Amino acid sequence: MSRAKCAVPLLACLVSYCAVASAQNPDLPPYPKQGVIIQRLKAFDNPEGSIFSADGRYVFIANSAELGMPKVGFHWTHNAGYISKLRVRPDGTLKFVKERFITGLTGPLGMAVSTVATARFPRGTIFLAEAWVPLAEADGTVVRDPKVLNPKIVAFATNAKVLGAIRIGAGSAAAKVSGVIGTLANSLAFDGAGNLYLAETGQQGTQFHPPVITKGGGVYMFPVTSLDALAAGHNAPLYYLPVPNGGPDGIEVGPDGLVHFNTVGLNAGLQDPAEGGMYKLKQADFHSGTLPPPFNRGLGALDGLDFAGNNRLDTIVKGVNGVLVTPLDGNTTYRLTFDQNVEFSGPADIAVHKMHDGTYLLLVPELSGTSPNHKDNPVTVVRLPADF
Repeated sequence: MSRAKCAVPLLACLVSYCAVASAQNPDLPPYPKQGVIIQRLKAFDNPEGSIFSADGRYVFIANSAELGMPKVGFHWTHNAGYISKLRVRPDGTLKFVKERFITGLTGPLGMAVSTVATARFPRGTIFLAEAWVPLAEADGTVVRDPKVLNPKIVAFATNAKVLGAIRIGAGSAAAKVSGVIGTLANSLAFDGAGNLYLAETGQQGTQFHPPVITKGGGVYMFPVTSLDALAAGHNAPLYYLPVPNGGPDGIEVGPDGLVHFNTVGLNAGLQDPAEGGMYKLKQADFHSGTLPPPFNRGLGALDGLDFAGNNRLDTIVKGVNGVLVTPLDGNTTYRLTFDQNVEFSGPADIAVHKMHDGTYLLLVPELSGTSPNHKDNPVTVVRLPADF
């Protein structure tokens, strides 16, 4: 999520930082290898999330349906979000299969593909983070009643069948563990064992009467053995790691086996202690409840996150909008440059897929913010070299 700017109650937070690499985004050096833009498809309604199917044949785009009324401000439109399905052509460009593949969603954002089958969810099921805050009706009326909120993770098959949902709102198992309801479920990731991770940004609870306490977000781990029970509405083991005032946004499991996430707090009206931080988590961190310091910080505001080989890619949405490259074998962060000039408007939850020839396809959906919606917001398709 990249464009929400709001005032929220801020809690004082002391976080210890040691031996972290600092980077000011205007001064980042260019990465030596460029991306080649092969398509810029302007056909979406504030696309925020993107994902490839497990076999790489299809792409799914989350149209977040931001309200598009500048006078009202940044809000998701209640029940107006939808998922688009596209086919990946042999040259890497995308072609629509169905524009409105799944409809009636509220703030659909990041997605992830399951890596292990459960009794309820086949391997390759797509899990979607459905954010509900900030929230308005289609006519611009801001929703004030917190009882309306029903934030959740929705799971669907590539044939559009909805297979279930994991609630993270009031009374849910997630809320019991974290002590807060999920006001902005933002992005998802699976590890190789089938455990599911959620970055929850935790913002804008003050729009409701009474206010919803958020504390500025955190990261959840839903064990693979708990997914079916949670989807059935039962209590089951799960873990929550608070990131006070940070506003976690992008999340992905890296080739190093660690859970990587970033923070967008400054762009979400939060006093992010890391000022745009990059983090790496071990399983033990979820069990201990201790947040390690970021390995990189001071980047302004970060959003989407994925990997191309051993390079971590983050989108940046404050200062110079674009994509950052951080090799796993070091803490230096670079700017990704392209073969042609392109101005990104709110680059959000990127997705990467390795092609048969060893090159990578990078999808960059652009959440354009409060501009009027005419289904002309872009998703950019970039090819990265095999030796990237």
